[in-house]
Amino acid sequence: MCSGRCEEGIKSVKTKQVEKKYSLVTGGSKGIGKAIVNYLLDNQYHVAFSYRHRKDMQQLMDDVGDKKKYLLPIFADMSIHEECENFVLEAYLQFGRVDLLVNNVGITRDCLLASASNKDIYRVLDTNLLSYILCCREVLKIMLPQRYGNIINISSISAMRPNKGQSVYAATKGAIESLTKALSVEMAPKNIRVNAIAPGIIRTEMVESLLESHKNIVEERVLLKRLGSVENIIVGIDYLLNNDYVTGEVININGGLSLT
Repeated sequence: MCSGRCEEGIKSVKTKQVEKKYSLVTGGSKGIGKAIVNYLLDNQYHVAFSYRHRKDMQQLMDDVGDKKKYLLPIFADMSIHEECENFVLEAYLQFGRVDLLVNNVGITRDCLLASASNKDIYRVLDTNLLSYILCCREVLKIMLPQRYGNIINISSISAMRPNKGQSVYAATKGAIESLTKALSVEMAPKNIRVNAIAPGIIRTEMVESLLESHKNIVEERVLLKRLGSVENIIVGIDYLLNNDYVTGEVININGGLSLT
């Protein structure tokens, strides 16, 4: 039989194990995803992140210095269904639990729908929407037995205020917001919260290239007359992680763009 002191020791070990936090971030090697990874590292999370380009992954690993021991980079093309599933499985096999999933990966293939190719349509749908659904499904298989978890989906201002040429992209972002709300209803009884953040025009590598052909969009449409920063998004992430009475919400961070 285990003595009282032994039982206390077991409880102590279990408590220490639960205090460790394990997270997954899709598309975590650059842009908003990279900022999220850095935030999670600063808040004592172990982080598995998916990447497609080794150069971006290696730059992130170099940037975090000694904290890289808490990082698990996993190569995965999130437009391929099997690789979405394998990403979650590989992280779980390494971590043993998952406390947080941030679905962040996203691509653009903007063009008028009448001229869009099947290849580009499927690529955007698979990357921006189906990867979110599949990663949620796979991570819930882990979170449900835990009776605890947190999912944050990254949407976009385009869900409510799309630009010309964004029919497919906007459709995926609108669907992400609907997914977030529907899944929060399913999971609330299991102590699993599901929320989303919808950024406006945030200064990242992808946005910088898009703004080259839309130079006046910030001045004409953003009420605050400036680009947002990844730090603005991190404030939203911090809020959703630390307020345990929020679920099913879409947090808009867009400098007033939604009102113009």
